[in-house]
Amino acid sequence: MLYVRKAEKCPEKLVKNGKCVFGGYDGHPERLDIRGLSRVFLDLPIPEFLTNLHINSRLTFFFSIGEYIGSIDFFDAKIFGLVQVVFWNVATKQRFSYRSVMGPRRRLVPHSLVKAATSSYKKSRYVRISWDRTLSKLSAIFHLKGDSVRPSAEGAIKAVLQEISDEEATLVLPAPTLRRGSARYNTVLPIHGAISLVESNHEKKLMDDADGIAFLDMNRTYMKFINRTEFLTGLGFIGEKRVAFRIEAGSQDAVDPDKYNGNIFFYDGKKTLLPPVVITHTYGIMKTWNIQDTENMIDLTFSPISDHRSYINTGAFKMDYHTIYGTFSGVLMTGEGEKININSIPGLTKTNLIRI
Repeated sequence: MLYVRKAEKCPEKLVKNGKCVFGGYDGHPERLDIRGLSRVFLDLPIPEFLTNLHINSRLTFFFSIGEYIGSIDFFDAKIFGLVQVVFWNVATKQRFSYRSVMGPRRRLVPHSLVKAATSSYKKSRYVRISWDRTLSKLSAIFHLKGDSVRPSAEGAIKAVLQEISDEEATLVLPAPTLRRGSARYNTVLPIHGAISLVESNHEKKLMDDADGIAFLDMNRTYMKFINRTEFLTGLGFIGEKRVAFRIEAGSQDAVDPDKYNGNIFFYDGKKTLLPPVVITHTYGIMKTWNIQDTENMIDLTFSPISDHRSYINTGAFKMDYHTIYGTFSGVLMTGEGEKININSIPGLTKTNLIRI
C-alpha cells in the first residue's frame, strides 16, 4: 500500500491553548511562530520568556542559477547569530564561502511570512533576503568583500512569491516529543538574477542574467541541549519540470516519524509528503550517501563533490557545520504513485552538531 500523508488546510496560528497544532499543511500562516507552549521542559512551570530562549531559528535560501549552486544561511540561537553564503561553480567545482558571526540581537530570522526582511549589515559582509507577498516578490542580495584567498562576490536574485501555491508547505512537528515543537516553511521558487566575482587584481567575472530554481526553508525549533541533524536538498529540472526535495534525519526527529516528519518532494507544481528515511554514509561524509525508506518511495544516493566546514566554539555554544555540494541519483515516488527518475540532479547536504 502506498504511503499517504495528506496536507490539510493551514491553521491561522501554529500554537493553540499552549500546544502545537501538529501536521502537514498546504500554504502558509501569516506568522511562523511557536512561542507560547506550556510546560516545555520536564512538566515544570518555567516562565515563557525563558523557554523561548530554547527556540533556535534558521532561514536557508538554496539556489541554482547559471553556473552556480549554493545557499544563504541565517542561523539565530539568541545568544549567537551566523550568516553564511557558500556557493560552487558547477563547471570548475571551485568553492566560494563567506560568513559573519554576530552576538545577541533581538531577532535575526523574522516571524512574518507575508512581508519581512532579514539582513547582515557588517561592512564587508552585506547579505539581505526580503519578501513581500502583496507584490509577489522575494529578493536575495549579497555584497561580500574578498581577501587574498577569495574574490569579492556580488549577487542579486529575484523570485516570484505567490500568495497561494501548490509548491509550498508548512510542517509542524514534535521535536521530538509532543511537549515541544518544530515549525518549518518550504517553498520552491523560479528565480532570475546573476552572480559576479571580482578578483584581487580587479579582474571581473560577470555572469549574464539567467533563470534558475530556488528552495526556501524556514525553521523554528525548541532545541535540545545537544542536537545532531543531517538534511539533504536537491533542486533542478527534469526536462522543463521543476524538481526539489528536502529529506532529513536527526536527534530532533519525532517519536512517531511515520506520522510526523519533515521530508517533502516537489515535482511539476505538486508536492508529496514523504515517509521517514535512514541516511547512511558508512565510509565518511565525503563518500557515497545512501538514503532509503521502508515504503519504496525513496531510493537515492548522494555523491559528494566538495565540502565546506564551519566550526565555532564559544564555550557556551558550539557548532560544527558541514555544507557539501554533490549530485543525487535514484528514484522518488509522487503521492500518485509515479516513479520519478533522479539522474545526477545537483544539491547540497548539511550536517550539523549544535551544543547549547
